[in-house]
Amino acid sequence: AMRSGWQRKKAATQAAVGPLPPAPASFGTARTAPAEATYLGSTLAGQWLERIPAQGLAERANGTVQLFDAGLQLVRQGTNDLYIPFDRIEAVRFDRGIAGKVSDPERLVVVTWRLEVAVDSGILLRHPQQAQELVTALQGAVQQKEAG
Repeated sequence: AMRSGWQRKKAATQAAVGPLPPAPASFGTARTAPAEATYLGSTLAGQWLERIPAQGLAERANGTVQLFDAGLQLVRQGTNDLYIPFDRIEAVRFDRGIAGKVSDPERLVVVTWRLEVAVDSGILLRHPQQAQELVTALQGAVQQKEAG
């Protein structure tokens, strides 16, 4: 019964979330170096327990995260890569937890971005310094977007 509930939830959230943005032919210039990270999952924005099972958004995976002119690229081992276009990024912050997992607030970066609904995606970087660089670069980009 647990499994069928998850399947139903998956179908419902898939409709609510809508399709993931396709990756561009070119990501443009890299704004950060690739950083080792673990993608922890995505939840409805502001609801750190409401995991989104649709589109592989709940699949925890190791990989790398890198910021480009086109947006944020998460290369994930064993599942599809995740691309977050700049124009959909609304906010970025350090946090203590995401998707029901408590984590290190110096390394856990949460990106709030828009699909059909606003979602929070959690990325746990291996090194605090790289997490800080990523947050600084993303915040700069979000501010630039709001100014533009």
